[in-house]
Amino acid sequence: MKQIIVGVSGASGSILAIRVIEELLRKEVEVSLVVTAAGLLTATEELGSPYGRIQRWEEHFGEQNFPGRLQIYSNKNFFAPFASGSHLTDGMVIVPCSMGTLAAVALGLADNLLRRAADVVLKERRRLVIVPRETPMSPIHLRHQLTLAEMGAIIFPPIPAWYMRPKSLDEVEIIMVGRILDALGIANSYPRWGDSSKGS
Repeated sequence: MKQIIVGVSGASGSILAIRVIEELLRKEVEVSLVVTAAGLLTATEELGSPYGRIQRWEEHFGEQNFPGRLQIYSNKNFFAPFASGSHLTDGMVIVPCSMGTLAAVALGLADNLLRRAADVVLKERRRLVIVPRETPMSPIHLRHQLTLAEMGAIIFPPIPAWYMRPKSLDEVEIIMVGRILDALGIANSYPRWGDSSKGS
């Protein structure tokens, strides 16, 4: 079973985190989840007050009986297995990624579990996918993204694939999640350009 770390920071886009985790669990992936305090606050605003409690996240995924396995860790828990490079994982995604988290990871500030996990993934040359959610971006934001890209991270801004002619926000999210899974190296059957099923 593959293991992917999912970090959720305080940027807007909580629903993307939910959808990515759901799909990873459907693919029988072991998900190690870390949600920051700011991530819970944003989820409260975007998904409803129950999602301001980490217990609700556990309930949400447990209710659907996915074949994958979910483990939730406190952002203060530096004793989590993946806080060490000796623990093997198949990569990490930070979705959504705030500009504060982006800056901290780019500068090597491993002062909480999410940032430490990203630091480990980078130093071990494993796959790190960052989904930054900010617009417009300042030169500082762009420099931090370039720094991380030069270290091997995949910068994946959640930009809609308009060429796929999505009919709803739900379709936009579906396509985006498929692309994120691609970036993580997880096989999936999400819509792609050139699929025969896609209308002209």
